[in-house]
Amino acid sequence: MSSSAGYGWSYVDQEAERRRQLRARLAAEAQRAENLRRAEARRAELRARLGELNEQAQGLRGEAGQLRRAYRTSRVTVETVTVGAGADEAELTRAVERARAANARAAQELAEAVRDVWSAVLPEAVVEPERPRPTRAETRRSAGEAKAVAEAEAAAERARAEQAERVERVRAGALVEAQAVLDRDVPRCDPADLERVAGLVRALRAAVTVPDVRAMLTDLAALVQHSVGRRARDEERAELRAALAELVREAEPAERDRLLADLAAADDPAFLRPAVEAAVARADARRHRVPVAAALAEVLRERDYLVGEDFEDLLAAEGEVVVPFGDPDPDRAGAVGDGQGGGGQAGDGEAEGGGEPPAAGYGLRLVLAPDRATLSTAVVRREDAGTGDAWQDEEQDESVQQWFCEEQLPAIEEGVRLQGVRLERTSAMAPGAMAAGLVPGGSWPQPPSAATPRRRGNRSKRSGTTGAAAVRKPQERGRER
Repeated sequence: MSSSAGYGWSYVDQEAERRRQLRARLAAEAQRAENLRRAEARRAELRARLGELNEQAQGLRGEAGQLRRAYRTSRVTVETVTVGAGADEAELTRAVERARAANARAAQELAEAVRDVWSAVLPEAVVEPERPRPTRAETRRSAGEAKAVAEAEAAAERARAEQAERVERVRAGALVEAQAVLDRDVPRCDPADLERVAGLVRALRAAVTVPDVRAMLTDLAALVQHSVGRRARDEERAELRAALAELVREAEPAERDRLLADLAAADDPAFLRPAVEAAVARADARRHRVPVAAALAEVLRERDYLVGEDFEDLLAAEGEVVVPFGDPDPDRAGAVGDGQGGGGQAGDGEAEGGGEPPAAGYGLRLVLAPDRATLSTAVVRREDAGTGDAWQDEEQDESVQQWFCEEQLPAIEEGVRLQGVRLERTSAMAPGAMAAGLVPGGSWPQPPSAATPRRRGNRSKRSGTTGAAAVRKPQERGRER
């Protein structure tokens, strides 16, 4: 038990908290819808690009037909790529890449056909002047050199063919692997990276050495992996940023404006989540001081403490209030004190009210921290209520503290919890460990009027004044929950 105690408190307005969570979820869903809208816009862009490539294919097909009719060239095949109306981003991306590759291949074949035509129609080459006839020895020497050159060229050609075959095998395998990567991951890529992805695919198809093929495949896989991760991270951060921006609107204006600016500028809003939650918690602590003060007033009035009408306003606004216990009933308790009137601890028996205080002139100081959800309580004594003997004052303090911690504090804690305020005790001081704090007589709440009769055996809320305000009667106050 304790003569003074500290608490962490939490008060949850269920409806307000539900609305807050719904607003945060709505903001996140709105951002998710925006992400889907952007994906739909990307699909529309891909479909338009596919249409442009098919128009280009149509032009290439017309040029190839004219060339074939005029010069009997070989047929140039130009593919037109189509997709269904419900094609997703992955299918559209693959279609665009296939159409781009088909057009590039057709354009190359058409260029080769044009070169063949120009080669056929060029004028015959100018006959070179006759050279002197070589001697027999020169002829034999030239024949030997020609044979060596021919053999070297043949060997080089075989090496080139083998190298080309090896490159072709490696490139074919790399293209299969690249296609698997594209089919699996391209729909999840950042749209801004798709052009670079397509460029690496073209470079892979055009690579002429094995190291180049492997380098292009590695770069492609790395780019796709990085792009997928960045897009997922960006979408997740956008949803979190939207949710935190909605949540931070519950904070105090100065903190709200600063945190909204920080959220807009932050690359990763997750680092700001603790700051946002702390700011909202501080604002909640300020907002909830009023219902917490009301709960304390309700419980203390039920126990016949001298709770003033201004108790809730003072505690919520200034954070500190002293509430007198009231003096003991001299007819029943024979308590030590100056016998000031004021309705002592009463009720339908001691079990309900918790008994009379052992001495007069004592009360309870309650302190609510200004920006944290903490509450502290301590037994205090009016400065002029001592016996004049330090030893007797110490014993009297300990006696009142013992009474408070055994007969009052547990019931107060339970009553406050029943009012919807969760309390978690964080500190406590044993009775007698420290003398009761002294409150100057001028700051001590005034007792009720002497004209007000004390009614024992019938629980009555006292009236009177505390400071400048009158104690509120229960019928005037009601339970404002």
